[in-house]
Amino acid sequence: MIKMRLGIIMYQTSTSKGQELVAQRMVREFNRLGHKAYLITSLFHDGREVVPAESLKNGPGYLHTGDSVLKIPLLRVDSYIAKWPPRRIIFRDFIHTLESIVDKFELNVLITHSTLWNGPEEAAKFVTWRRDMRNLGGYQDPIVLCHMSHLQEASPQRYSLPELTFRTAWNKFSLSKIMETANLILVVTPFEKKSMVKMGGKPEKCFLFPGGVDNEVFLHFATEDTTDFLKRHNISPGTRIVSYLGTIEERKNPMAVLKVAEKLKERHDLHFILAGKGDSAYSQEVERMARSLPNVTYMGEIDEKEKVQLIKASYLNILMSRLEALGIAQLEFMYCGVPVITSATGGQSWVVQDGVEGLHVRGADDIDGACNAIIQLLENDNKYSQMSANAQKKAINLTITRLAGELDAAIEIEMMKESGLAGIPTEVQATLVTPEYALKTWTAGTSGIVATNRRVFIRQGVISRTVTELRYADIKSIEHSRRYPWKALLLGAAISVFFLIAPSLRPFFSRVFVAQIDSWINGIALSTPTWLTSDMITQFLLPLLPLIIAIVVFLLGTRLGFNLYGSGIKPMHLPGRFKEAIGFIRDRIDSSVPD
Repeated sequence: MIKMRLGIIMYQTSTSKGQELVAQRMVREFNRLGHKAYLITSLFHDGREVVPAESLKNGPGYLHTGDSVLKIPLLRVDSYIAKWPPRRIIFRDFIHTLESIVDKFELNVLITHSTLWNGPEEAAKFVTWRRDMRNLGGYQDPIVLCHMSHLQEASPQRYSLPELTFRTAWNKFSLSKIMETANLILVVTPFEKKSMVKMGGKPEKCFLFPGGVDNEVFLHFATEDTTDFLKRHNISPGTRIVSYLGTIEERKNPMAVLKVAEKLKERHDLHFILAGKGDSAYSQEVERMARSLPNVTYMGEIDEKEKVQLIKASYLNILMSRLEALGIAQLEFMYCGVPVITSATGGQSWVVQDGVEGLHVRGADDIDGACNAIIQLLENDNKYSQMSANAQKKAINLTITRLAGELDAAIEIEMMKESGLAGIPTEVQATLVTPEYALKTWTAGTSGIVATNRRVFIRQGVISRTVTELRYADIKSIEHSRRYPWKALLLGAAISVFFLIAPSLRPFFSRVFVAQIDSWINGIALSTPTWLTSDMITQFLLPLLPLIIAIVVFLLGTRLGFNLYGSGIKPMHLPGRFKEAIGFIRDRIDSSVPD
């Protein structure tokens, strides 16, 4: 496994927002896999500046720090909240800062997140710049670029006309170039893949990465009992809990959940819980209505422990969202066997199949449909049990641990392509721990050479293939040589000698064998011109024919070549067709030796 050094680029940190959580979990998982990963982010956490910009003025443009809550290494860069586009954070002088970060931390993988901000754009420009320098002889380390848009439909229901058209323009100009530059396009659902392909992305670049359930959190709180949770919130044991978990915002439409709760307030066996962060006038209105309903508990923002307790205590999860790329919260409920009632917008229809892991209603405003779906499952235990089992089965295969491992393997393949090491057999690639990149490759017949920044690999043979690796410093000398095919000459001479002395050997062979040889010779003579069948030709020139052929093969087979001498190895011969490779290797040896 090649050790990667990754920079995950996201415009801010958060303890509740889906895109930010995915980026943060990526960092944690790649570090757990044995790589070095950093979150490259802004000075902001959930829209609030947590590091003053003044602290970066005299430094390299970033602050290397940790976080006691997120527990991942952070590189916070100079940034500001943009006036346009709305709700976006912009990095200042990011290409210069990214260059410093890549060189300082020796990053060879960049993964950018989200759309409509300058991080993905400038990372794509930076990678293109580095690749062009390398193609022109700069030999910078190769960089693999991945992009994850978390793409949401540019809906007129959510965005004003100016913002809607701006998003469309950004997708046409910026996103298309980012996808062209990226090695991998990470998509959260097959629906997003179709959208990306429609906008110019190549299908073979698309890699399904549906956010992922943070299985470590559930493992950490696996022994938590829900009894204390119910007691704290004055909920009677045996009550069926229908939960909403997510940010309290108009897009996610928690107000519709309250309308469902209001319609079902006579059902004393049901209780609704709303949990999530909200800091707007809309969230205040939701909180007021929630507190006015006797069958609703409003929890506000909760920590990881409370989240696990809530999910484990829930009978159903409900989401009446107007726009949703995926829905990580739904996967978390499903992971614990909780079916989902959903408006089935966007990626929700892929996460939750109607009648399989939950039930679909007819859009975000179908209050009656949501009420009927809840009652349907309350009154059909067999159906509920089947959906619960299906939900858990699907989510178990979509944990962040599993997805990160699959992405790790996909990135490693891209690194081999980007590094030019694809010409080295996979069994050799598997032994490379420190990242290397190919500077030049050559092939001739069954032999091949890959010259990297550290050593040279020489591949010989096809079936019985061998690969020899030599560090440049270990190549002691290069000898010019001339190789002759002596075996062909000796074989031709031996055959000619045999034919010349064959008559004197007749007594030593059986009559049957001699008769067979004479029969062959006579057959050849009948098909040969008469002037070639004279005694002199037959007795002297034909026996010499193998020798003549061998001499021609000997002369034509003479090859110029090179012998490489290194520490602890036998001289290695390379054909003369590797003349250019020898010159390149010599230059690398000379450049590594101090004057």
